[in-house]
Amino acid sequence: MTAISNEEITWTDGIEKKIYDISVSLSSETPVFPGQPRFDKQFMLSLAKGERANVSGFSLTSHTGTHVDSPNHFIEDKDTIDKVPFNRVMGRAHVFEMNVAEKIDGPDIRSLTIEPKSIVLFKTKNSNLWTERDFRKDYVYLTKGAGEVLRDKDVAAVGFDYIIPDEFENQERPFHHVLFKKDIILLEGLNLNRVPAGDYFLICLPLKIKDGDAAPARAVLVEL
Repeated sequence: MTAISNEEITWTDGIEKKIYDISVSLSSETPVFPGQPRFDKQFMLSLAKGERANVSGFSLTSHTGTHVDSPNHFIEDKDTIDKVPFNRVMGRAHVFEMNVAEKIDGPDIRSLTIEPKSIVLFKTKNSNLWTERDFRKDYVYLTKGAGEVLRDKDVAAVGFDYIIPDEFENQERPFHHVLFKKDIILLEGLNLNRVPAGDYFLICLPLKIKDGDAAPARAVLVEL
């Protein structure tokens, strides 16, 4: 379920580039936030049953697996997922490997070199949790202070390698709110386990769901 496929593509300059699939596969084994239904797929038509094609239907929440949060997720008058600008989910990105035990706080990232309007991806030990079916409450999380530093650095988007970036017990979801007030997009449910720290070109396109609060996405990193 969690394997990341590494392939090569020919980039615009004719040079072959390594590409990392940082998406989580969707199945009934994919961990979900407590209280939310698991991904479910059912065949509506099946070749195995002698029918004319394979056609499946599926159900999931907008925050299942790898997905993009719009600011409308927590703030009513902010943009919905179908209005998220492409330059917030496509462009130069930097993967920072954070060797922290419990949380990423403001002082942990204040000294990092982060360009304005760039996309920041945090790789933590959370990426190892995708092999587990059940949600883990002891994941590394991001604090409000970390959000304030990222806001002040004027980032375009922040990517995180688990289902939710805020502390599980904190129902106020301060990290979300700090970013969304500045229209900073959140990319959640990434698997960065096999991705070295460094600079990449990110493509993380959410489904275009009208008035949606979030949407599943396929995310890849292309080496520069």
